[in-house]
Amino acid sequence: METLSDLLRVVAERYGEREALLSIRRHRRTDSLSAREFLDAVCQTARALESRGVAKGDRVALFATNRPEWHIVDFACHLLGAVSVPIYPTLNAPQVAYILLDSGAGWIFYDDKAKRDLLSGIVPHGDEGAGDSDGQRGLRMVALDAEAAAPGGTHLDALIAGAPPATDGDLATFSGRVGRDDTASIIYTSGTTGDPKGVVLSHRNFVSNILACQELYPLGEDDQALSFLPLSHVFERTVDYLFFYRGVSIHYSPAIERVAGLMPDVRPTVLCSVPRLYESAYLRIQNLFASQPPARRRLIAWALKVGKRRAERGGAALQGLLADRLVFRKIKQRFGGRLRFAISGGAAIANEVAEFFDAIGIRLYQGYGLTETAPVLAVEYPGASRRGSVGKAAPGVSLRIADDGEILARTEGLMQGYWKKPEATAEAIDPDGWFHTGDIGRLDDDGYLYITDRKKDLLVTSGGKNVAPQPIEQMMITHPAIAQVVVVGDGYPYLNALIVPNYAEPPEPFTEMEPSELRQDPRLQELVQGVLDRANERLPTHERVRRFRLLERELTLEEGEITPTLKVRRKIVNERYRDVIASMYLKSQRVS
Repeated sequence: METLSDLLRVVAERYGEREALLSIRRHRRTDSLSAREFLDAVCQTARALESRGVAKGDRVALFATNRPEWHIVDFACHLLGAVSVPIYPTLNAPQVAYILLDSGAGWIFYDDKAKRDLLSGIVPHGDEGAGDSDGQRGLRMVALDAEAAAPGGTHLDALIAGAPPATDGDLATFSGRVGRDDTASIIYTSGTTGDPKGVVLSHRNFVSNILACQELYPLGEDDQALSFLPLSHVFERTVDYLFFYRGVSIHYSPAIERVAGLMPDVRPTVLCSVPRLYESAYLRIQNLFASQPPARRRLIAWALKVGKRRAERGGAALQGLLADRLVFRKIKQRFGGRLRFAISGGAAIANEVAEFFDAIGIRLYQGYGLTETAPVLAVEYPGASRRGSVGKAAPGVSLRIADDGEILARTEGLMQGYWKKPEATAEAIDPDGWFHTGDIGRLDDDGYLYITDRKKDLLVTSGGKNVAPQPIEQMMITHPAIAQVVVVGDGYPYLNALIVPNYAEPPEPFTEMEPSELRQDPRLQELVQGVLDRANERLPTHERVRRFRLLERELTLEEGEITPTLKVRRKIVNERYRDVIASMYLKSQRVS
């Protein structure tokens, strides 16, 4: 397999008669596509686009939540050699306009009326021709659902209906149109500073990741997966490609908020997510534990101790069975009851959370990568796991640590470059082909990689001490009363923190309080101070957090304070809360 077109042929050959390869919950019903129906829809979409003038190298944007049609359009592009340009479904109008203009997309597929209205307000569109290389001739808008189509506009079913019927020879018709080094996609990085950059990824980049990862995890046709991280992000997209390759049935959720409700119905056997989902589940379960009677809490504490011992050293078979039956089985039912293992990527996860999942019998593996590497660089997997690390270099990946601690990588997954930004490309990839990740880390003697922080996120105190804020933040984020933490102190004599209380699901005794009341409650101030004190006990003097402020609301994507992958935009947060931060360094101010 050399291209993503070849991946479609693998699906046809291995799983052509497979029922319910893809499914999605719509309006209280579940719609499913068999492998054959999916293949036919992809081929017909490709024929329809070709008949409308879409050619190799043309850019086609995808602005939609996760659903089977997302992949139908994506794979149609792969057959034609067109370049798909995914757009995060939560981006605002200026951000979407920037990507469309920068990429020169001539077509855009969207999924609801809100996106239709957003697009109608920012771009010229019509049926008189797709955009040229500069995106100046207009944009063809195609709704994925008929009810979202603009007046006089078109939708995917109508587009497909206008194409010749599918035949068994359709895939062969498109054979040989793309090569492994042809561009498959331009993915715009969310970025924590400045405008996003378009990462140009080839078919080779994606396929190298699929083939490397398929060796590492036990996946097959009996597996069920939930797809809910945005397909516009390279992590979920490559994971789905891997699921296609191994015949895993995929159920789509349009939003991460709906995942908990879908778990009992889908009963996934494998789960891939960013740390936020696992951390939220952990906090909810901890709140549940805390509400139990004393005898039940003692039983839970015993079971967790047994589970941790079993995860670390094996053994404790009889006690482990009892712990599963009496405590862990009910917890696992929250995830559908069949989850064999889970994978976390996109950011570091707190050890406390990972160890909890290990203890209850759901092995949680970490991975590490970037959009620029399509994405996998290092992963934990069965037989190669070390808690606190992000695993070993994936097959075909070389890693080394630069003199300043930055992680460098060479891999077939490495991007072709940044779209129309040769200077940025040369800055990221040195003459020897090493990609400079911007992350700080270390490799142990056995080849396990440990991430310390983002190079640009390092804080330098006025005393000249370099401090990585993420490990400090992770020490506090696992408490049920705390939702978000941002450690500050760049240019100041010591560290302080901005903390967002868990307004959505506050623990006892704060469950009935309004956010403003909760924030002012002295008991919460005391509780957070205790969390901070316990974290400081494990930190060297220059990394200890002296003071904190509780923020009035959560940091959000809409306000530009976090990225679509939930990373904090520190520059924006520091600027927005500049006065709050400064107040913590006035000697007359108390901790609050």
